Amino acid sequence: MSSQALHAAMTSGDAMEGSLEPDPALRQLGERIEGVEEGQGRHEEKLDGLRVGLHGVQGNIVKLSSEVTDVRREIAGLESAVTDTRQTLDTFIEQYGRDREVAKAQAELSRLTTEWHANFAQRKQTRALARGLVHTLTAQAVYRNMVNTATVRACSEERLLLEPTYWLAPATLAVAANFRDEEEQGERAQSHALILDAAKANLFFSLTYSRLGDEDKAVAWIDLYLQSLDPDELGQDFLVVLDAIASRELGEKALGYAQQAMAGWNPDGSGYSVATMNNHGGTPLQSRMLSLRSRIVENRYAALREACGDQWEALRGGWELATVPDGTLAYLRRMFPEGAEKIASVGNGGHVESALERLIDQLEPDEANMREQMRRLERVIEHGGDLKAADRAHDVSLTSDTAPVSLMTLLDQAIFEPDEVRLGQPARRMALHAIWPGMESAAQRFVALSQQGLPRQITLRVADWSCTVPTDPRLMVESSPLIEELATYVERNTQIQSDAVVRRWPRIVLALVIGILTGALVVPFIDGLSRWAYALLTFGMFTWMIWEIWSVPFRQKRVHDQGNRLRNEAVATLAKALRQREDFFEDWHEELDKLDSLVQWGGQFEKI
Repeated sequence: MSSQALHAAMTSGDAMEGSLEPDPALRQLGERIEGVEEGQGRHEEKLDGLRVGLHGVQGNIVKLSSEVTDVRREIAGLESAVTDTRQTLDTFIEQYGRDREVAKAQAELSRLTTEWHANFAQRKQTRALARGLVHTLTAQAVYRNMVNTATVRACSEERLLLEPTYWLAPATLAVAANFRDEEEQGERAQSHALILDAAKANLFFSLTYSRLGDEDKAVAWIDLYLQSLDPDELGQDFLVVLDAIASRELGEKALGYAQQAMAGWNPDGSGYSVATMNNHGGTPLQSRMLSLRSRIVENRYAALREACGDQWEALRGGWELATVPDGTLAYLRRMFPEGAEKIASVGNGGHVESALERLIDQLEPDEANMREQMRRLERVIEHGGDLKAADRAHDVSLTSDTAPVSLMTLLDQAIFEPDEVRLGQPARRMALHAIWPGMESAAQRFVALSQQGLPRQITLRVADWSCTVPTDPRLMVESSPLIEELATYVERNTQIQSDAVVRRWPRIVLALVIGILTGALVVPFIDGLSRWAYALLTFGMFTWMIWEIWSVPFRQKRVHDQGNRLRNEAVATLAKALRQREDFFEDWHEELDKLDSLVQWGGQFEKI
């Protein structure tokens, strides 16, 4: 057995040695592996070369990046230089445009100045001659033979020859003819001046004769001047003339003529209707007077306001309308502390002199137009060609001295905006005289509207209880019965509400059912927090049921307490409302009666 085993072992060993011999496929695989290793070696050599090349490329990239950075820096510098150049160029272009505007303005101003001297230089001499002829010292020199009348005539005729279209030249010739007692030539010269500019010529002759002491002729000419005016286009000269007339520097007749003329310009007497004022660009007199009314402050008549409800707004509006006469009278007394009947003393001639100087120095329309253009060009030069800045400065420099004004606007400003119009106190009183019929009519209209809004009785409503009381303060209202009636009404409603408090059986049954269901069917079969929650719900339902059964007395007491508070508040409100009713309507009637005081204050105008 052992020899056979040994032989078997030897036989199996030989077989194993035979199986371990190299197979041709393995040799081929090994050769391929060696080829792969050789190829891999070659590839590694190529990769090494590629790495070396990449390092070189990386260096080139770093160098290129540096160069790009330098290029960017240079480009940024170039952009900055281009921006600076552009700004410089824009500044240069802008400055060039301004310089061009300045050059154009200088050239145009030079041309206009030359044209001004060529066309209007003679008018300066004419004005100087007129200023000298109307002076009182000149008249004295002529009457004392200090000045030859032939010289006066020659100078005035020369002015007419040099300025035949300028109204002041023939007007000056008329004054010179008056010195020589040449009535016929003076009338022809006056007619010529009236043809050229009737309003200015009439005013010039009136002021001149007033200065020379001939009051009759001054009054006649001022009457013609007033008739030649357009009440919608009153020049600023009229303001100075109005001061002179109101100060009686042109005589009593001139004052009467002016008042008649202003009354004729406003024939309605009340003329300050909303439509009329809107047409003339002024403010309605009614709006002016309405702004003077008294206002009811929020806390005043609070109880009455609460008790009146929706009636209050109409009552408040009517009460405030009634205060217009008193507010207007208070305002007029502040503006005219000396009273409407104050008669102004005769002036010293200062207004006549000022009006005459202003009239002589006033530029004609063609002169004013050219002077306006010259001032505009001067502003352009002053601001270095900046047209917008020049326009703003030019607009600021403009004044309203040359702007015409309507009679309605003048009267409105004289009374309610005295700082907007340069008028003395006598002229403003004269304006008040002209506007007074309109003010009185407006005050009567406000009072009539207030009386229309004054009801005979009003309804006071407190805590759903109401009563009707008269508005006439002379009718006494006994407050005690009304207060007792209100208290009884509130107590009766309180008792009704208290009786309505009973046990609410549906709630009791609902609470009992929910409590039984949760306590018997839910709580025994659950654990944890849910059990405690349903247990609390069960307890709450039973507690609610007990409260609904036993809380009736407590709820009835609460209703009584609320009713008592409501009764006390309602009684207090009604008592205050009744007292305030008396004060409110008493004030209303007193304000209505103040219309007579306003009419009486302004009734002295007939004496002015």
